[in-house]
Amino acid sequence: MDASEKLIADTLSKHAADAPADDHLLSVVHARLRHRRTGRSIGAVVVAAAVVATAITTVHSLTAETRTDPQVSRPGPAAAGWRWESYKTVQVQVPSSWTQYISGPAPCTTFANSAVPSVGRLNGWLGKDWYTCSDAVLPLNSRQPYLWFDDNQAPGIKRYDAGWTEETRLVAGTKISVLTQDDTLRRRILDSARPITGTDYYGCAPTDLGPQGTGLNAKDPITSADVCEYWHGSLVSGSQLGAGTATAFAQRVNGSPEGPPSPRAKGCGNIDQRTFVVTLHGRAKSYSVRIIADYCSADHTFATDDGTTRRRADGGTLGLIQQGVHKPTQPSDIFDPVRPITPPNR
Repeated sequence: MDASEKLIADTLSKHAADAPADDHLLSVVHARLRHRRTGRSIGAVVVAAAVVATAITTVHSLTAETRTDPQVSRPGPAAAGWRWESYKTVQVQVPSSWTQYISGPAPCTTFANSAVPSVGRLNGWLGKDWYTCSDAVLPLNSRQPYLWFDDNQAPGIKRYDAGWTEETRLVAGTKISVLTQDDTLRRRILDSARPITGTDYYGCAPTDLGPQGTGLNAKDPITSADVCEYWHGSLVSGSQLGAGTATAFAQRVNGSPEGPPSPRAKGCGNIDQRTFVVTLHGRAKSYSVRIIADYCSADHTFATDDGTTRRRADGGTLGLIQQGVHKPTQPSDIFDPVRPITPPNR
């Protein structure tokens, strides 16, 4: 296959999910592309022990356009063995085993476990001009598959050594990148992406809608909770809590002393304070509680508001919800770069 044929094949594969809704047609497109790819020979050239990446960038009008997936107010559950991940304006399904969360630029995973695939977010409180590594892709012995939201790279396909491929798409104005050795898995993840219209699976709107609570009934048994995390009003992630953790959170909020938010400590420059909107589902109704994760609080408390009562919760209360996707590893917390470092070919 020459360069032009390969460009066409990759473009067709990338946009196959945007074709008319015919499952047979979609499978035929993917099958034919796989058949053509298996017939080509692959050569590897190693120069000075550096990984050589070939970036295949399709025509701007094809790669940079915003996909227009079917509009839904809230999607149903993910496929068996998969879960939903959300960021800003987009939601996408990933395998349930992808449980390592990174806050920072790809592919900087620092002390991440290379045996566990990652979900990364280049969050707004991290300067996009500052990096903690200078690799376009990690060495094979520390490389793992990942889904990355909003990394600094143009939509398109990049091929690395040992059969690894990274593809970036733009969906509803937010970039999503997937790196794997498995082309079928990569396409399945990317093809599941859709804009958040209304709310995501966890009930999170793309932007913080502000206080919605009408008071928390301490006597209503809590059965579960949805957690939506925002930074400067933009969605960072969503998750769910089981009955035990949700009940403990509700009890700790109700047991916290009443009062307005604590003033910020003088000289504290932390800008990554986030707002968590926790929707507690009781047997009678649901209750909305907001808690602000501001580590510049002078008395080390965190402001909560259930719509009628403001309180000051302790770190244990926040810790019940700030787990998993809401507590990512941040490589930028470990390093203090003295100059901007831009990874090559990103």
